[in-house]
Amino acid sequence: MIHSLEQALVASFFITAGSAVLLATTQRWHGKHSLDTTDGVQKFHVHPTTRIGGVAILLGLIVASLLSPRPVSLLLRSMLIAGLPAFIAGFAEDLTKRVSIRGRLLSTMLSGVIACWLTGYTLKHLDIYGVDFLLASLPVAFAFTAFAVAGVANSVNIIDGFNGLAAGTIMICFSAFGVIAWKVGDLELLQLCFIFVTVGAGFFVVNFPFGKIFMGDGGAYLFGFMLAWVAVMLPVRNSGVSVWASLLVCAYPILETGFSIWRRHHRNGHHPGQADSLHLHSLLYCRVARFALRGAKPQLKNSLTSLLLWPFSILCASVAIFSFSDTTILAVSFLACGVGYRLIYLRLTQFVWCLKPATLRQNKPTYYTTRNQE
Repeated sequence: MIHSLEQALVASFFITAGSAVLLATTQRWHGKHSLDTTDGVQKFHVHPTTRIGGVAILLGLIVASLLSPRPVSLLLRSMLIAGLPAFIAGFAEDLTKRVSIRGRLLSTMLSGVIACWLTGYTLKHLDIYGVDFLLASLPVAFAFTAFAVAGVANSVNIIDGFNGLAAGTIMICFSAFGVIAWKVGDLELLQLCFIFVTVGAGFFVVNFPFGKIFMGDGGAYLFGFMLAWVAVMLPVRNSGVSVWASLLVCAYPILETGFSIWRRHHRNGHHPGQADSLHLHSLLYCRVARFALRGAKPQLKNSLTSLLLWPFSILCASVAIFSFSDTTILAVSFLACGVGYRLIYLRLTQFVWCLKPATLRQNKPTYYTTRNQE
């Protein structure tokens, strides 16, 4: 039987969307285990909602792997096999709420190790003096690649806080990778990105704007792993693409994760793995979205937050697309995005444009609890 990309795209979209609708409408039967309650400082939804959207995403990807042209199918199947530890750990957390942060991190690293083993791809250079010398050693490159994959996978889970935010960001990133793959002639990777965008869209139409289903840890880790592995494969398979292009495309979730770790580490009584409501998306919701749509339904205010943040990802992705081979421009752009992120964040917390937090300038706290009280 001859399979085509068009068949795979159509089938994967409807399987993902249909499964998401089915999970959302049958939550009275599985809600005891699958519902995401409104309790928790990082929760901004107003009704308990099923958080096992990762099942719909996994089903969509499986269907795509069965119907895609053979080269794409084989690559996607190897990625699905490698991504299983990440998905299983996240899905177990969705159902039990008892899987430790360390356990989930190690699971995503295991997925990275399996992906390296199955495909033979590793990051062997970053265009950073000294680091490239270390990455010339296969064990070091192997370990670093697995760690980087785990970092990106976890970063997607970090930004999964509002309707459509994670799904929309992932679709933007995969679209950018697809365009770059097309420009360098990697049609196999281009088709793979088409599939990921289509599956993401199938979930997106149920998740945005009313949040009928959440991606959950299972979906975030699975899709995050896929994003991370495409980010690895693109420069490894195509020498004309800088590793920094992948870094810039994924700049928003990476910066959010890095700053969150730094922020929590420097707050008394907190540790990097402890949840809080001080992410950039949380602050935009509380400082901007709630007031911009005063009187609107909470779900619409929730979704406005995603609309405010997608342009940041689009900007980063656009620069990467036009300068994918120029490491200098890409590195400077990534640093500029970091500065921009910092400026916006401190504006939202201190109400002035600055680069230095008041906790360092005046030795007093400036972070505020922003838990939604609607």
